[in-house]
Amino acid sequence: MKVKCQFSILNYQLFFYDVRDFVMDRKIPLNIYKISSPCVGTVLENKKLTQPSSPNDTHHVVVGLEGSSYTYLEGQSAGVLPAGMDEKGKPHAVRLYSIASHRSGEKGYPFSLSLCVKRVVYQNPQTGQEKRGVGSNYTCDLKTGDSVKLTGPVGNRFLLPENFQEHHFIFLATGTGIAPFRGMLAHLFQNHFKNEIWLIFGTPYKTDVLYEEEFGQYRSHPNFHFVTAISREEKNKDGSKVYVQHRILEHQAKLIPLLRETNTLLYICGLKGMEKGIHEAMQVMCPQELYEQVRKRILIEVY
Repeated sequence: MKVKCQFSILNYQLFFYDVRDFVMDRKIPLNIYKISSPCVGTVLENKKLTQPSSPNDTHHVVVGLEGSSYTYLEGQSAGVLPAGMDEKGKPHAVRLYSIASHRSGEKGYPFSLSLCVKRVVYQNPQTGQEKRGVGSNYTCDLKTGDSVKLTGPVGNRFLLPENFQEHHFIFLATGTGIAPFRGMLAHLFQNHFKNEIWLIFGTPYKTDVLYEEEFGQYRSHPNFHFVTAISREEKNKDGSKVYVQHRILEHQAKLIPLLRETNTLLYICGLKGMEKGIHEAMQVMCPQELYEQVRKRILIEVY
């Protein structure tokens, strides 16, 4: 997931809550590697996540960090420096992507991080010429054994609290916005988390439900709920497309009591604008007083 901005204006006041409760007195690895002196990692694995019939092409790329000082927390992002020069003859700008792995690395690769990246291909609206995203195509085309330059990690707000065992979590994602939640879920379950976790994941097609088998393995946890919203293939009763906010409303009988718990945190990650529909759903199903309380417990990272 390429991160372009971290918090929406709609939830500006969250900044103060987040810094006070999640960041102060906490050691967070930040900007260990910069553009001027990047970490040189080695690609250990690059596999396609979307099914062959999908119109999209999303990859899971594992980069080895052995021998470096690169450490990170779930919810942070890594910068990728694409090789080559831009049209002005300058090195390509760094591209930020959410880290999709647990802080201890990928299974089988203890000194590593993983990225979940969708290949960007689009047409110039004026010329009709095909354009390809520099960072996404570079990353998706990396091969095992290739070297890749990384910066970071960055991000000190979209993180799990240190006292995560004392909370309930509602994770809401679209597309590659699922990346940070993959790492967070691994961290929670590896630490024998017992409270409520909801993961509601929206995507256009069933073929694009990323990490479905992996998340399915967590269903043995009695308090884990994995719900999908397939917008191009599923319909609401009125014939409209199904989005994350519709699944929230469908499950409100279970979610409202959870939202009343002051230790319940909501995380939103995905395409910019998705938070609007979620806030509207919250306002529909929650009394105003409860909504005002809940919105102070929402962390947002959209791109």
